[in-house]
This record gives sequence, C-alpha cells and structure tokens, in this order.
Amino acid sequence: MPNTKIFDLIKKRWYATAGYAEFFKIALPLIVSIGGWALQTFIDRVFLSHYSSIAYAAAVPAGLLNCSIMDIFIGTVSYIDVFISQYNGKKDFKSIGPSVWQSIYLSLFSSLIIFAISFFSKDIFNFIGHSQIIICEEIKYFKVLCYGAFPYLAASAMAGFYSGRGKTKIVLIINLVSITVNTILDYLLIFGKFGFPELGVEGAAIATIISSIIMFFMFLLFIISKKNDVLFNTRKTKPDFKFIKHLIKFGFPNGIHFFFDIFIFAFFTLAVGTLGKLELLATNIVTNIYSLFYTPVSGCGVTTSIMVGNYLGKNKARIAQISVQTALHITFAYVIPTILLYIFVPDILIYPFSKGSEYLNTEQIRPTIVILLRFITVFAFFESASIIYSSAIKGAGDTKFVMKLLITLFIITAIPVCLFTIFKIGLYACWSILVIYGIMLMIFSYLRYKTNKWKHMRVIETDSADK
Repeated sequence: MPNTKIFDLIKKRWYATAGYAEFFKIALPLIVSIGGWALQTFIDRVFLSHYSSIAYAAAVPAGLLNCSIMDIFIGTVSYIDVFISQYNGKKDFKSIGPSVWQSIYLSLFSSLIIFAISFFSKDIFNFIGHSQIIICEEIKYFKVLCYGAFPYLAASAMAGFYSGRGKTKIVLIINLVSITVNTILDYLLIFGKFGFPELGVEGAAIATIISSIIMFFMFLLFIISKKNDVLFNTRKTKPDFKFIKHLIKFGFPNGIHFFFDIFIFAFFTLAVGTLGKLELLATNIVTNIYSLFYTPVSGCGVTTSIMVGNYLGKNKARIAQISVQTALHITFAYVIPTILLYIFVPDILIYPFSKGSEYLNTEQIRPTIVILLRFITVFAFFESASIIYSSAIKGAGDTKFVMKLLITLFIITAIPVCLFTIFKIGLYACWSILVIYGIMLMIFSYLRYKTNKWKHMRVIETDSADK
C-alpha cells in the first residue's frame, strides 16, 4: 500500500507543471551537451594515458587550467540562455535572435583575451613548479587549446538560442557529432595513425579545436535559417553595445561561478602536485572521474536556471519554486546511486586508467585512490545541492551574490591548502579542506535561496506582478 502511494505521488509530479517530465525534456539533452567538453577531455586523457605517462601527467593540470579560464567566458556568454528563457516566457520572441548575436560578439572579444593569456603560458607553468619535462608538455597542450577558444565560446553562446527556449534536442545532436569527431581525431593525431602525424598531447588539443569548429558552423547554419529568422529575427546581426554591457553585468558573475567550479580543482591539483608524483597521479585520476560524473548535476543546474527564468518571465514565481524542488528530487536520484558506486565498486571507475603507461601503476596507488573517492562522495553530496540552489537564484539574475560567495570561500580554502602543501602535512588533510569548501558552499547557497529575494529579480524588463 505505501508503495502504491509513492508511485501515485511520482506519477502526479511527473505530469505536473514544472514536474519531472518537463524537467527531463530540457535536462537530458543538456546533460549530454554540457558533458561534451568533460567527455572530450576525459577521452583525451584516456588516450594520452596509453600514449605517454608524461603527456597524461601534463594534460590534467594544463587542461583544468585552460577549462578554468575558458569557463569565465563560457559562463558569461552562455548566460544568454537565461535572457532567452525570460524573453520566451514573456513571449518577446523578436528579441531572441539579436540577443544571441550580442553573445557571439562577446565570444569573439573573449577569445582575444584568452589568446593573449597563451603568451604567458611558460611563465604560468614555470611558476607552478612541476618537473621540467612535464612543464614542456603542459605548455604545448595549454597554448593550442587557447588558440582555438572562439569556436567553442561562440557555440556555447548559440546553444542558448535552443536551450533557453527548452528546445535542447538539436543541442544534443550537434554535441554528439562533435564528440564523435573529437574521438576519431584523438586516435589519429595522438598516435599518428593512417598517415596522420604523431602529435601526442598537441594532437589531443587540435582534435578538440577541430570538433569545436564543426560544432560552431552547425549551430550557425541552423540558427540563421529562414524559419528562425521569421520567428526570432536571427539575421539581425548589428552589434548592440548597450545589450552587451547588460549581458556582462549578469553574465560575468555567472562566469566567475563557472570558473571556480573548475578552478578549485585546477588549483587543488596543481597544489597537490608539489607533494609528489604519486599524490598528483591519484588526485588526477579521482578528479578526472569526478569531472565526468559531475556533468549530469551541472546539466540539472542549467535546467534549473532555464526553468526559473522562464517562469519568472511569466511572473509565476510560485511555479519557479516548484521547478527548484523538482530539480532537487531528480539530482539526488542520480547523486545517491553515484555515491554508492564510488564507495562500493571503485575498481570500475579506476579501470580505464589501469592500462597503458608504466606510470599508471595502479597497484601502488589504488588504496590512495579508493580513499580519495570517499572524500569526493562527501564533496559531491553537498556540492550537488549547492549547484541547484545557486542555479535557481542565477536564473532570476542574482549572480553577484554567487560570485562574491565563491571568491570568499576560495580564499578561505586556498590558504590552508597552500600551507599544508608547503609544510608537507599530507594529501588527506588537503582533501579534507576541499570537503569543507563544498559544505560551506551548500549552506550559504541554501540560506540565500531561502530569503526569496530571487523571486522579485529579472534580467529583462517585465511586469512586476507575481503570481
């Protein structure tokens, strides 16, 4: 009898407004799409682990650093999906196309900044202090990824045209094509197969860039179609600097959120690397495993922002709140089994890294990896909740609070991690600090959400009546 009641409740919630069916319709394609970058870097690293121990050891910290920098700008330009969700809720369809183009222009400007950063790559990695042979490979990987920033940024912006309206299937298809191309090119360019040059770590980066270019042109052709132009004014490409400034106002704090989501691990990995090669290797593997399993939670977070933005655009804050509850239910329906997987069957997760290079001596580092996976389970539980709460308030426009919170908590976290690595206090002490960071992030995000200030915020002009 109790099981019947639970089934009835799930069925009722499934078909309700802002219920499970509506959430999954948006979230499932987004999860694959957002996971495209994580999956591509995961594939890069698995191939590189079979190619060279040095290439693999260099790709993880260099890749994380590049992702951290990219994510500032990805978070900024992709925040256009919140604008579009609110335009869509307000039924102001003609504003959607021009707003996408402003995000593309911002992508171009952002890519120039990233290109300029690449000139300092030698100084950055020499400062970090890894062994010289690893630094050389880190520089190669980082620089090539920086050179190809624009197509990925612009594709992230254009994806908002669909995801902001809850039309995510086309985003899924384009990302699947990109992932497939990247995988094939990884094999050809890393190992030098079928007449292609053997480029190692540079080949992995070039494969990522080529797949991003293909993704960019596919989005562009779909968006500027005659049908989309009639409905959404997608061929109105004139720059609107006032709108770009408005997008930066809300999007840049969102970019800082994206940045710290990755940079906390990039910083952590770089810091732990000073403890020794085995500590770095174990942390690299656990971080790589988590980056892949984190993707569905990130997708749920973006879906939460889109649904909140859409219902706030309709001035239906109560339903927006229901969508947040839906997001929490679905997120933890995924997170809890994942945590059990981390704890009880870690060998399944470790296996892809257990072959290939002699550097990956899993028998030597396996006990450490198993313990670190337990640390990451605690972190994952609290960070997942924080992602949903922070995404909810970002969907309304409360991005500055999230930015300030992350900067403050990072400073609080970075100081003890640096001290622990300088004085060689130990790997597990450093990981304990990371867990504390995740707990604090959840607590403060939840407290901000509970103030209900987000219910009265908008990123576009709309009627103030709230239903």
